This record gives sequence, C-alpha cells and structure tokens, in this order.
Amino acid sequence: MEGQLSKIKRVSSLAKITARLKKDGKRIVLCHGVFDLVHPGHVRHFASARNHGDVLIVTITADKFVNKGPGRPIFRQELRAEVLAAIAFIDYIAIVNSGSAVDAIRKIRPDYYVKGPDYRNRKPTPSVPRKLGEEEKAVLSVGGQLIFTDDAVIYSSSKIISDYLEVYPPRTKRFLTEMKRKYTSEKLIADLTKLKKLKILVIGDAIIDQYHYCLPMGKSSKEPVMVHRYVADESYMGGVLATVNHLSSLSRNLTLLTVLGKKNSFRSFITRRLRPQVKPVFLYQSKDPTIIKRRFLDLNNRQKLFQISYLHEDFVLPEQTEKLILGYLKKELPKFDLVVVNDYGHGMMTPKTIRHICRHARYIALNVQTNSANFGFNVVTKYPRADFVCIDNQEIRLATQDRFSDLTLLIRSIQRKLKCSFMIVTKGPYGAVGYSQQAGFVEVPALTDRIVDRVGAGDALFAIASPCVYAGMPPDVVTFMGNVAGALKVQVIGNKKQIEFVDLAKYITRLLK
Repeated sequence: MEGQLSKIKRVSSLAKITARLKKDGKRIVLCHGVFDLVHPGHVRHFASARNHGDVLIVTITADKFVNKGPGRPIFRQELRAEVLAAIAFIDYIAIVNSGSAVDAIRKIRPDYYVKGPDYRNRKPTPSVPRKLGEEEKAVLSVGGQLIFTDDAVIYSSSKIISDYLEVYPPRTKRFLTEMKRKYTSEKLIADLTKLKKLKILVIGDAIIDQYHYCLPMGKSSKEPVMVHRYVADESYMGGVLATVNHLSSLSRNLTLLTVLGKKNSFRSFITRRLRPQVKPVFLYQSKDPTIIKRRFLDLNNRQKLFQISYLHEDFVLPEQTEKLILGYLKKELPKFDLVVVNDYGHGMMTPKTIRHICRHARYIALNVQTNSANFGFNVVTKYPRADFVCIDNQEIRLATQDRFSDLTLLIRSIQRKLKCSFMIVTKGPYGAVGYSQQAGFVEVPALTDRIVDRVGAGDALFAIASPCVYAGMPPDVVTFMGNVAGALKVQVIGNKKQIEFVDLAKYITRLLK
C-alpha cells in the first residue's frame, strides 16, 4: 500500500519528474477526469492509453471543482487517487485544483493527452465552450497530441451512479427520473440558448459585499469579548449587480439601472466587474455612499461571525434622483421585453417608480427581499402587479401576515392579488415550489448538498428563472432551471463567480444523464 501511495504526487512535482523522463527519451501519456467510480471502461481506457507511451500519468479533478450534481463526487479526492494508484500500469497520479486539465497539461507537457471514445463522437452544444477544445490547444502548445482510445463498449460513471447507487435522496431521485422521462438535457439547453436576444432591463439596489477573514486569538483580558486577528478581505458585487451578471449567462442585451452614492460610489470597481453584455445606467444620490454589507468570517471554516451594514435605516431617495429614474423609465421602458426588479428595500424603489413600472412595463419579473434593515416593511404586496414573482417562505408569510397556514394557500393569495402568471417560493434546503393557475403546483428539491455560502442563492435562482418564465417554458422546467442556478451559487463563496452558461449546461446534463 505504501508503494502505491508513493505514486500520488503534486502537479508541480510531476512537472520536474516528467522533465527528467523526457530527457531520457521517455514518452509521457496523460489522462484526466473525475474517476468517481472506476469501472471496466476506465481500466480499458488506461490500458489503451499506456500503450501509446512509456509513462502513464492520471490527473483527477479536485472535489470542489466537480459539478456533477447532488452527492458528487461520491468518493473524496484522496480516495479516488488511492484507487487509481492501485492500478499497476498507472505510474503517477495527481489531484488538479481546476475544472479542467489545461494547467496540468502545461506543467506536465505530455506527448499524448488521451481521452475516451465517447469524447470523439460527442456532439458540441451551441454557445457552450468545449473544455476539450481548450485542453487540445494546451497540449498542442507543448508539442503534444490529442488522441482517443477505441472501445466498442462505452460506460458512463454518472449513469451507473445515477441508476444503481443511492446518491440522491428519494425525493430528488423521483423528481429527476420524471424530468428525464419528459425532457432531454439537449432540449433544455437548446431552449436556454434561445434567450440570448431578449432585451432586459434590470433595476434595483446596488450593494457591495465585503468578506473580511479573521482568526480567533482568544478572550480579551479586559472585556468579555472574543478577539480576532484580521487576515484578508475580498469584495464582490452584490444586490442587483450580482443579478445582472448572472443574467448575462443567458442574454446578450442587458441594461442595468441603479443608484450609487456620489461619495465612495465604487463605480470603477463595479464597471470593471460588470459583464460586457451589460450596459450600465448609473444615477447618483449625495446623501450616502453606495451600500456596503461587510461580513466577518472565520478563515478556517468560513463561518460568519457578524455583519456591519453601511446604510441609513431612514434613508429617503432624493427627489432629484427619483425624477431622473422616472425620466429614464418614461423614455426607455417600452423598448424592453422584460423588466427584472430586484427590490432590497434600501430606498431606490419609491412608490412613484413602482407605479410607473407596474403601469407601463411589458413584462415584470419581481423579487422583493426581506433583510435586517427592512424586516416586515419591504413586502411584495407593495407592488400592484407582476407577471413573475420569486420570493422565499419567510417573505411570503410576512406579505400575507400569516405564520402558520399552508404555503399553497398563501401562494394562491399573492397570485390573485398581483395577478401574476407564475410564482416561485424558495424553501432553502427543501428546494422550491412553483405555481401557475394552469399547471398548479410543482415541487423541485434542492439540487446540491454541498453548501459553501448561501448568500446570493435566491438572486441566482431569480435571475435564471426570470427569462425562462418570459419565454413560456413549462413550470417544472422554470423551477428546475432556477434550482440549478441556486445549486451552483451555494458552492461559491459570496458572489466571487457569477453563473456561467457552460456551468448551467454541464450541471443540467449531469442531472439528467
């Protein structure tokens, strides 16, 4: 066993080892994948790859970069590496901290990069970048060659796991089985690509999310206070800024309308991080800086310790700024197919602005959020109309002033009041429920059990679901798409990374395989 484990190296160490081996005339072969469940197809693949050279290296994707659905990977990266080390004709194994093999290829510089036969005939999906294409470029850049093994029988770890292993809770498995019966991943992904021409206005509160990482030092000697040592900090786009970036994965024609503070506006920070598809319209108010929500976290486990919000609880939007918002809307609102409203209750969405949008917008997707600054006062019923409403369980109970009634009764009540065609109410770890008068209720379970950070998950779900509702996708598909986005988001700290089309496509494909 000890000899087998000595095969497992760091990629940086393998770079030095392969440099020496190549000087001795050895041909290096590299295979890469997740290899969560090693089956006969993998063994044949490795044996065939070994025949192309003198030294076979297998790299595996680290756990945190595996986006194959709930419960995956089944085996943690160390165990996956140990299993591969037990295969005699594999010479070295390394764990790659990346979603692709590109970095490993550049460092190891293989003569041959070998993929399985299923990759040779895999049909590319429009608008989805091919990871294999990037890997082929990398191997060609180091003087290597991409080749495919040939086997008449093709196995799929994901399908074996989905069909025979209980990686999903029973409720999730039943739902995915029904989705596979009704839809193919190719059809759902193709439908998403049709949304790119939608002209969308996104309006709401801009927020800068700051994460300050600390380490506990111990109790203060003079006060009953736990003292922490500052280590590092990061800033991310929050609020409507995150929503519009998520939407850029689906639409190429986005306009952002938001208000910044004249002092400490963060304009350059925001502009650098907005996606190219987004046209920003920034208006300014002089009373306060742009809203900052600063969270302090334990560096070791990412547990949040406390939060400081830089905003005034009694903030009122200056009348001049409100006039500028209304002036823009009167001129531009008719040009948009869809208006996405992100109302965080921080003052931008005034009664006059709400009335104008509700009277004149062609189609409204509405998200009204409850937070510590507006608890109980920022509810969805302050809007007289919406076509799509997305809120959480607590928010709908505050809006109806009903803590205990069945959720379905509350959803019907809000639907009648706002006359919306579709609603989604999110339920955290229990997934989400969608409702339309025509189709009734659809329950979609949470689609991941790997939680890094819940902040922004609802924004991601709302952002991806909104154009899907506008396009008339079925209720179960809309709610599923939203939950896929939420599942991707909770696996990332803060809004460090926005939802990408390629990640949506891959996750949908894995779930419906």
